[in-house]
Amino acid sequence: MIGRLFTIAVIIGAVYWYYTGPYQDRVNPSYETKLKRYAEEMRECVRGLNYVSGATGAVQEGTPEEICAEKHNLYMKDGKWHSYDDIRK
Repeated sequence: MIGRLFTIAVIIGAVYWYYTGPYQDRVNPSYETKLKRYAEEMRECVRGLNYVSGATGAVQEGTPEEICAEKHNLYMKDGKWHSYDDIRK
């Protein structure tokens, strides 16, 4: 009986830990985490555009940064990429 209660308590504790920790970080990331994600998205996008233009010789109108910023709805401020969609709390 005590073993079952202990097992149930451990399961409830694990679920509570997961819900308040990793799950919330994934669903509601901090602003710093979003900034890192935006920087990574821009890096990958610019790299891809540079690769395409180098491999095919196709010239696009605008710089890769401008094209990617418009694609991802981002803008540069203080050396970091920010989203127009975010509301900073």
